Formats: sequence, C-alpha cells, structure tokens
Amino acid sequence: MKQLLEVLHNEFIELKVCPQVGASIFSLRYCLNGQWVDIMRPTPYQAVENKDAGKFASFNMIPYSNRIENAVLKFRGKVYNLRKNTAEGHAIHGDVRFRPWKVFYKSAERIVMGFDSRDFDDMSWPFPFYAEIEYALTGAKLTVRLMLKNTGTEEMPGGMGIHPYFMRKLTPRDDAVFLQMPAKGVYPGDTPIPTGKWTEIPNELDFSKGRQLGFEHIDKCYRALHAPVIIKWLGSDVVLTMEADEIFKHVILYSPKDNPGFFAVEPVTNCNNGFNMAEEGIDDTGTVYLQPGDAMAGNITIRLFRGSNNGFQRGC
Repeated sequence: MKQLLEVLHNEFIELKVCPQVGASIFSLRYCLNGQWVDIMRPTPYQAVENKDAGKFASFNMIPYSNRIENAVLKFRGKVYNLRKNTAEGHAIHGDVRFRPWKVFYKSAERIVMGFDSRDFDDMSWPFPFYAEIEYALTGAKLTVRLMLKNTGTEEMPGGMGIHPYFMRKLTPRDDAVFLQMPAKGVYPGDTPIPTGKWTEIPNELDFSKGRQLGFEHIDKCYRALHAPVIIKWLGSDVVLTMEADEIFKHVILYSPKDNPGFFAVEPVTNCNNGFNMAEEGIDDTGTVYLQPGDAMAGNITIRLFRGSNNGFQRGC
C-alpha cells in the first residue's frame, strides 16, 4: 500500500497523496501539542485498492466541478452525451478523480503531477485536455495549484476545483466547529441542480459572518466572495483558513445529515451545471472558455495555526 502513496512532510504538516487515484489526498494531518491529528477525513485503505476517490480525504474535479444535468453538455449549439455517474442520472465531478496521474517532480515538501486525457480512450469529455496539480508545504501552510489546458483544436468550456472533507472533531475536546464562509449569493433549487442564477442567501444558509455549523443537511453552491474561509475547532483551539484565487468564483458547502463526522467546503470555478446555464444565457456561472492552447490556473492555500498563540508552536 505504501508504494501507492507519496508523502510530504515537515514539522507542522503531513500530507499523503495517491497519484494512482486522481492525485487525490489520502490524509492531511497537523501537529497539535506534539501529536498528529487528522484535519481531513482519513481515507480507508480499501478505497485506494478500489480506486474509490469519493472516500478519499480530498479529490480533484477537472475539467468541471459538480454536476452536469442529465449528463448532457450543451455548448455552442451542439449537444454532447456524457457518462451518467449519479443515481439521478447526472454527470458529476469531471473525469480525472479515478484515473492515474504521472509524477513529474517530488521532494520532501512538494509534488507535481500531470494528466493528459489523450492517454485514455474512454474519457467522458468531448474535448482533449491536459491538467496539472501541485501540492506544496511551507511551514504550516499547504498550497494546492490546479491547471487545466485545452490541447484540442476547438474552443472548450473549462472548470476545476477540489473536494476536501474536513473533520468535525480533531480531539475529544471538540464539541463544536465554527465556519465562516464569505459569499454573496446562493443558487436556488431543492436539488443540487440550480433552477436559475444565484440569489440572496437566506439566514439559515448564511455563514458569511461566521457561526457554528449544525448537523442539518446542506448541499448548496454559493457565489463566493474573494475572502478566506475560516474553520475553527473550538475545543482544540485550532484554526484553518482556506483562501482561493479569484478564478474560484464558487464554493460548495456539503454537510451530510447521515454522517456527522465530517463536512466539505469546496472551492470551485464553475457553479453546478454552470456550462449549460451559461449556454442558456445566464451570466456569472464561472464558466471559463478556453481556446486551443489556452490554460486556466489557480491556487488554493490552506493555513493551520493555534488560535490562542497566533500560529507559534513547536512541531512534531
């Protein structure tokens, strides 16, 4: 099993990555009082063997985020049928998370991996593309860099994002988790497929000013503000900030009612079904139009520190 995982490590953070399963994160741990604690939901080893990216600590979504309604992509007047991979019959989360990536560079604190869709003859995407992911540690900071390039001869819509699952408890002392998620709108609808452009956020879904995350079911796409997401584990006195470049115009909050052990906060470029909504004339969906040879790229930066000592602590 160890040969399938690449490990980045310093005195503050340990990151395990699985290139063979979508360049996904197997685990992210933080040194707390001389002990390693899981910040993200740890991955069962069986998920590595089964290439089940959905059970990883975090997986990558390329060349689009979240769902495409009925697995039908409409673009520039054409219709493309994609592979249905949800119970509702939608296409979800792109088509790289179950596939092997190539490692181009590896050091103690940095890894770069690449993916070329032309290496596979069963891609569920009508346009060829190339992608890169870089993970880099600097002290108590993890930077994730995503890049998507159009390697075809036609224009294509593009999108990307990450899907990290965060722990609700780091230690037995934690009895509450605090979430501040700046946003200026939320997409309407009773399902993950929006019924229109983003609208004003109702109070029960508004985390812009920060509050405790309850155990109610939430699966919503928000129009993000260009400001950090803040997660605080009050009992452990640990604070996480996650700041995404402006290209990540959306953030998805997922809090499952049937599993209170974790939740997801996902920085993404496009909204759910955003490419089809843009084709219908709805603006501000986060759709990026890539001409042949064009690329899009952006960083997501996660910082960890103790809330009471402004970030200073000894490492493990």
